[in-house]
Parts: sequence; C-alpha cells; structure tokens
Amino acid sequence: MNKDKTLNIRISTKDLNYIKQKSQKAKLTITDYVTKCALNKPIYVYDGYKEFLNELRRIGVNVNQIAKACNSGEISNPNLVIFQRELKNIWQSLKSKPPREM
Repeated sequence: MNKDKTLNIRISTKDLNYIKQKSQKAKLTITDYVTKCALNKPIYVYDGYKEFLNELRRIGVNVNQIAKACNSGEISNPNLVIFQRELKNIWQSLKSKPPREM
C-alpha cells in the first residue's frame, strides 16, 4: 500500500506515550498501529515466539547440512524421523500458544 498522505493531529503527551507503548508491545510503528486501530483491524501480539524461531533456524541448519552431505554423496538415505518429531513438537507448541489480541 502506498503511504503518500500525512495526517497531523494534536494529542496529549500522556496519550502519545500510551500509543507509543502499545505500538512497541505490538512491534508496529506508530503509523501502522494507529492506522490499524482507526480501521478496526485486529492487532495480535505474539509472546514467546523467539525461542520457536531460534529452534526452527537450528533445524534448518541441520537440514541444510544433511542436504549438502546427500548432494556430495557422503550419505545416501538420511533418517529424518528426528526432524519430523522436532517440527511436530514445535507445531504443537505454536498451536497451544495462540497470539493474543490487543
């Protein structure tokens, strides 16, 4: 979406600080936060997802190493059951921890 217009408003310091705090919690810019609020769009906050992303990165690195070993002929039939189990655990954890709406 092309953001080519500006909107200037007057607001109290207290309200501005509150909006800044809420936008930081939602990990949005103030512009995006205020726009979503004004358009009645839901704002979701994802708590604790950083550890899931780190675990997925580690699994991805391992999968890349296995792919490289397969492509170079070092191994021919890797056992990926461990990766499937770990991905299933991460997926179940993500499903049990839905985002909360602000």
